[in-house]
Amino acid sequence: MTRADFIIPECFIDTNLVETLVFGQGMCNHQKGCNQVTRIMQTKFADRFAVGIIDADKRMPGYTTEFNVVATSSHLSLLRHKIKPHFIVKISPACDGFILDCAARSGVNPEKFNLPTQLKPFTTQTKNVLSSRDARFKSLFNSLAEDPEMDLMKSLLSYLAERSYSASDVDITNLFNKLI
Repeated sequence: MTRADFIIPECFIDTNLVETLVFGQGMCNHQKGCNQVTRIMQTKFADRFAVGIIDADKRMPGYTTEFNVVATSSHLSLLRHKIKPHFIVKISPACDGFILDCAARSGVNPEKFNLPTQLKPFTTQTKNVLSSRDARFKSLFNSLAEDPEMDLMKSLLSYLAERSYSASDVDITNLFNKLI
């Protein structure tokens, strides 16, 4: 598989999630924090295709004001830049809650993977630098692959990677509409 450096997740657990679901370990362009993700998009990928993956923080980077919302689900929003070939997948409220909600909806107990079930201790685990490669999380993500929103995340990232410059808002909306 070729390196997917145009996929730019903001934190360790996001990196593990997208690499486990779609791209393979070490394939994404991990950055620390949503401000760094948008800075890399604006500099290194100024005129190239890029997909940032960020949490829906209270204070969003200013660059996000240059995007329009294409589609949303309970936890995922896809934003498209008004001019550049840039997309942002915004996870609400944050990746930790998204993962735990998917697990609850799918009847998957994180304790089976030696992970906490409560948000605060779970978040402590996800904030660890080692969570980007932690096999426990990889196993959890693989067990959640059939969850509708996890499947949406996988389908969306696969579609954007494949179609990059020719991604269609209609196609993207149809991916989200499959959840309904």
